[in-house]
Amino acid sequence: MDHLKFKQKRHNLQVNLAQLKVLCAELYQKYCPRYISQRRNTTNSRVSDVQILALLCLQVITQMHSQRKFFAWAQTFIPHQLNIERSRFNRRAQRLLPVVMAMRQGLTRDYAQTGQFAIIDSLPNPLCQKVRNKRAKVFRGIADLGYNATKDMYFYGFKTHFETSLSGYILNYTVTEASKHDTQAASTLIAGCPCPFVLADVGYVGQPLQEDFGELGYELWTPYRSNMKGAKQHNVPALKDLRRTIESRFSILVEDYGIEKNLTRSVVGFWLKIELTVFIYNLGFFDFTENRIITN
Repeated sequence: MDHLKFKQKRHNLQVNLAQLKVLCAELYQKYCPRYISQRRNTTNSRVSDVQILALLCLQVITQMHSQRKFFAWAQTFIPHQLNIERSRFNRRAQRLLPVVMAMRQGLTRDYAQTGQFAIIDSLPNPLCQKVRNKRAKVFRGIADLGYNATKDMYFYGFKTHFETSLSGYILNYTVTEASKHDTQAASTLIAGCPCPFVLADVGYVGQPLQEDFGELGYELWTPYRSNMKGAKQHNVPALKDLRRTIESRFSILVEDYGIEKNLTRSVVGFWLKIELTVFIYNLGFFDFTENRIITN
């Protein structure tokens, strides 16, 4: 993996299943936790971990949000890749969550170019239509009712908080209940961030958060509201434009990968969908040529 390098402009990831297998095999070998890769009887499995990882990545790329639909599609068009039952495929997939996490974190740690600025923001993960907000039972006790100011809507579900570089590469994320305010998740989200300066929107305005970030060694910049004292001098247009990078990246995550549409009904399945989406999205910052990962 010494040839793996980072590029600043993301492209649309276009790879086939064979390339995904090669990529997943390299990343699996380098980053997979030993308690998974060296578990007993792995050589006797009809379908390897690498093969399942490649299929999961293919599901994200093809934008099939339902695993049932993807499994039926795969049995029709690539039956030789799936000689196990759907229930077993689902169990094997969920057990690979630590592997996907390790691969994503390893790529970020070893190859991502972060720069001086990071951007933080959040997007909603509704679990039902708004007419069912008060009657929904899925994830009851974990999910709750929240409000999204950008879309001016109440929703039942979760909220995913993201931290990206200026190029849009996702450095970290965290998932909370929908009612949790962005400022309450910010300190946890930013912990370990390699960028000393953090840009955020007006939802993060507040002296307490500024002080919390200062104690952690970060400088937080948020635009002032128009009626706040000194707003005209403080709201530098260049910084506001840089902060909008994360909004365009959210559009890609929603439109190209359906990150807001999560049909899973288990905590591990929900987490796996988010993790796979972020992993595949970040892979778009690398080029694939002759089954190797290179940069222009």
